[in-house]
Amino acid sequence: MSNIDMNIANTLGIEPNPEVVDIVPVKAISVDHQYNPSDADRDYDEVRKNLKCIIEKSQEAIEGISELAQDSQQARAYEVMAQLIQSSLEANNRLMDIHRRMKDLKKEEKAKTTTVTNNSIYVGSTADLQKMIRDQRKAIDRGDIVDEQ
Repeated sequence: MSNIDMNIANTLGIEPNPEVVDIVPVKAISVDHQYNPSDADRDYDEVRKNLKCIIEKSQEAIEGISELAQDSQQARAYEVMAQLIQSSLEANNRLMDIHRRMKDLKKEEKAKTTTVTNNSIYVGSTADLQKMIRDQRKAIDRGDIVDEQ
């Protein structure tokens, strides 16, 4: 036991404890910081659940403080009730905000994966195009399946 420990024990009027505690090193945990859409869904669900819980608790608190304010007629009770109502409104707004953000995130993910071809270009002569159209019309008239190019 060190001198500092002895001095502290003497000052506090207690017996020094000679037990030695082993210090165990803690392993570092590596965290993967890559974005994964399932992580966003999981986080969204957790945040949504927490906000809903906060909203429910604040509703219960508002009901309780409302009764207290009516019974006591104290200005402080009404002030606390107003603050609780304001925080409940903020929680509701945050809940709607995460819905909006999640919807925007889903749109962005969908836009990244969707490929749309708006314009097709035919490279060739007019005679080749007319021949191709004529062949396709004949195939349609015969009932053959047309292979689109």
